[in-house]
Amino acid sequence: MSWKAIACFAEGTSHQKLSLPCQDYAEFIRVNDSGKFDNNGDVIIGAVSDGAGSCKHSDVGSKLAVETALKDLADWPKYLKDRNEDSSEKILKKFANEDFQETLRKVQEAFDTKAREINCSPKDLSCTLLVVVATPDWLAAMQIGDGFIVIKKPESEYQLLFHPSKGEYANETTFVTASNALEMMQVEVSFGAQEFICASTDGLERLAINIKDWQPHAPFFEMFKKALEIRSEEEEKISTQEWLKSEEINKRTDDDKTLLLCWYDCGVKTLPPSSEGEKSNSLEEQGFSDVPEVSRHRYNISSNLLIINVLLGIVWNAISHDLFFDITIDNEYLSDNVDLRLIISLLIASIFAMLIFIINWNIYKQKLKIKNENQKLFYIMKVSSIGLGLGGIFYYLMRECIVRLLSIKI
Repeated sequence: MSWKAIACFAEGTSHQKLSLPCQDYAEFIRVNDSGKFDNNGDVIIGAVSDGAGSCKHSDVGSKLAVETALKDLADWPKYLKDRNEDSSEKILKKFANEDFQETLRKVQEAFDTKAREINCSPKDLSCTLLVVVATPDWLAAMQIGDGFIVIKKPESEYQLLFHPSKGEYANETTFVTASNALEMMQVEVSFGAQEFICASTDGLERLAINIKDWQPHAPFFEMFKKALEIRSEEEEKISTQEWLKSEEINKRTDDDKTLLLCWYDCGVKTLPPSSEGEKSNSLEEQGFSDVPEVSRHRYNISSNLLIINVLLGIVWNAISHDLFFDITIDNEYLSDNVDLRLIISLLIASIFAMLIFIINWNIYKQKLKIKNENQKLFYIMKVSSIGLGLGGIFYYLMRECIVRLLSIKI
């Protein structure tokens, strides 16, 4: 089992009014314990960044900070494996502090280089930076500036790792380019099974965190965790991206919005709410809608595919039955040999069915938002088979009704 994860960011309405680009950025990588990129790897490394609104190249800075951090931290699992240091809590905490300091230094060096390339000051690239490195058994995180990282272990509550670094005035925070960035950097290591991680910039802070006591708002994170459990990464990324851009969310925040979401199947099933109405009301009070168990997109695809194949099933059965069972064949051998006629009819019907499957696959393989190709193929074949079967039932029912009506009339 590997991590399921998505990274989404969207431009805020205040930036749209000023014709500014999205200054947030988020990305993640999955690696194995040898530090190699591996989509099935047990180690996930993710980062999010929020560019300073007052800096003209902060959108460049946020992307550069994230990419530099991910590249620098990719070898971390291999380093720990070679030294067998991940088993020691004390050593891992020490290593996390040292390595995140090195990551910050690499980001600052990258900013200096980029500033020379585009002829600006490194301050023009200013941004925050939040990073997580997680295995199924432990997590290490770092934060410079505002934003939030929330985690959840199996059978535990959602936990905010750091209090956002806020300045004296509104929208004032610490950036990676600040002279005191190293002193303001927060580092935390969490041991034990890791189930869910959410890292975000401050655009969603008031929706997700209770500012009065800095406690995570559980329904906000629960709907994303449930969605990752039941949906493919591709499907959930599209859904989350649309959610970030929705009018409902834009009414609550005009800032850029970013979500890095990671889920690991720890084998602990989430208990359903005691009352469906209670769950819906809790989310509606906060302005969120619950996550459906079957996406509307897949429902529409299935309906269209099913209807088409029911119609094809009627034609398919009409052709195979009328041409190969009722037709009079001049060849005496074929006419008398019922078994051979049956074999020929089944062969022709099978070829026809295979052609229908191939057509369905070519039409719907791009439209159906299922990441795994084998699952997508099985899904299309299943719906096609059901449709053809129903079409056959309808055909024989209609045929029987017509025969009986004609018989009565005669």
